[in-house]
Amino acid sequence: MGINLAERLKAPTFDDEERTRVARVLHVVFLLLFGTMATIFVLRVALTGLDGHWFVYPLLLAVTLTLLAALRRGYVYTSGLVMALAYFTYGVLGVLSSGGLHSPTVQMLTFVVMFGALLGSSRIVIGLTGACIAALIGVAAIELSGHLPPAIAQHTTTSIFFGQVASILMVGIFLNLIIVSLKDALQRARDNERAAGTMAREAEDARGLVADIIESMAESVIVLDSSAQIRSINAATTALLGFESRELVGAPLDRVLVGERSTLETLRSPLFTHSERVYRTRDGERVPVRFSTALLRGDGELVRGVVCVASDIRDEKEVEQRLRRAKELAEEASAAKSRFLANMSHELRTPLNAVIGYTELIIEEASERGLTRSVDDLGRIQGAGKHLLGLIADILDISKVEAGKVELHLATFDINDMVQSVLDGVRPLVERKGLALVTDVPAGLGFFHSDQTKLRQILLNLLGNAAKFTEEGEVSLTVRRRDGGERLVFVVRDTGIGMSKSHVGQLFEAFTQPDAEVVRRYGGTGLGLALSRAYAEMLGGSIDVRSALGEGSEFTVSLPVSTS
Repeated sequence: MGINLAERLKAPTFDDEERTRVARVLHVVFLLLFGTMATIFVLRVALTGLDGHWFVYPLLLAVTLTLLAALRRGYVYTSGLVMALAYFTYGVLGVLSSGGLHSPTVQMLTFVVMFGALLGSSRIVIGLTGACIAALIGVAAIELSGHLPPAIAQHTTTSIFFGQVASILMVGIFLNLIIVSLKDALQRARDNERAAGTMAREAEDARGLVADIIESMAESVIVLDSSAQIRSINAATTALLGFESRELVGAPLDRVLVGERSTLETLRSPLFTHSERVYRTRDGERVPVRFSTALLRGDGELVRGVVCVASDIRDEKEVEQRLRRAKELAEEASAAKSRFLANMSHELRTPLNAVIGYTELIIEEASERGLTRSVDDLGRIQGAGKHLLGLIADILDISKVEAGKVELHLATFDINDMVQSVLDGVRPLVERKGLALVTDVPAGLGFFHSDQTKLRQILLNLLGNAAKFTEEGEVSLTVRRRDGGERLVFVVRDTGIGMSKSHVGQLFEAFTQPDAEVVRRYGGTGLGLALSRAYAEMLGGSIDVRSALGEGSEFTVSLPVSTS
């Protein structure tokens, strides 16, 4: 109960500081008035009984309690004005009913003006003062005209005594509250002044820190005002452009920025936020920079200025130019190499075809004459010639791939027929080495729209390599449709020598072999797999490999069933 009463007697607080101040003053006034009037009412009744205007005190007590409740609900200025008007009404009616201007109730109008001062509003004080003066003029006019109503009750010494005591108490209360309110206002002003001073020092420290940071930045920083005029620059800007600060401050950004006119609107454009621009130095030299802007906003999102940050990219541009030139030279060298290989391949293929053709004729003639030993030697010559011719063909093909001159010849063909022709071509090599050729090719795989020659070469290369690098065991080919029949997958496995992870990483590079020992033992140029991957990618597919040293290898070719 005590805690609840204490809470009810506490002054209300609000978000607005001035409103809280007025509410606290009114709260104290209402409580003091209530206590004072209640005490005087009790004493008056005890000493004089219910004579005179005794009924006014309970009425004012009820009004005061009502206004206290309204004050707690947030009706701060309303409750204050109602109290002032209540006392104004009481004062005017009291003057008219108790002797006119000679009535002690006249002092009540003074309290009304003082009460208005507690609300902290000049307009309220002026309004109440004018109302009280107007009321006194009206009472005086009535009294002078002889129309003043007779007094309801005569003022006795006791009633006058209590009235004067009440007046003095109210004057003391009001003056004390005004003094306290002024002291509080003065203290708040001092606190606000100290807080403002602290905030000003902190702001100055922050500005100094920001200025130090900007000054120490390696990038050029130019700060513009709301008119796109230069407000300040840092040391990096001076070093980059050769201008002193006094030469640029107040000048438009166009003084150093080459290109379109620099207005606040253009600087706010996303095109300016992160871009490459050109600065002009004091000597007229043009410096490429990486340019970015940031808007400085004030209250209400108002743009107060722009910060322009620029980095010198002359070295980057020079490196880019060198890289571009190096790329052009590399492309020229690659094109020259491709032309050379193509020409050399053509020059070599012509005599090789002649050698192979004449060897074939000589073999036929030697066979007719029964020169068996010569036939074997001529066969080896013919085989070496065909091998060399195949090598030249691979070189010519890889040159075309690198030059981007390989053409696809798309056609629709039966998958099973194509696979069977590949197996027929590779079976003699597999059987000659004593290996097993295992196939898992379902019947009715359907048709395939692609470059049949390129696909055959991919499979022949993979199966040929599997047979070449396998001494015992088997070579297998598995064909499946995947992804709802939209892709065709070929898997070539062997039980050969396998490869290490490092060798797998460079497996598809042209002219690359695992090591010198493998080259001496198995031969080859390292072109077959490079061509196979290139062809697979041209057909919209891929080749993946899994291998472990000594455990064989697995190559997976995945292609779309229709190449566009």
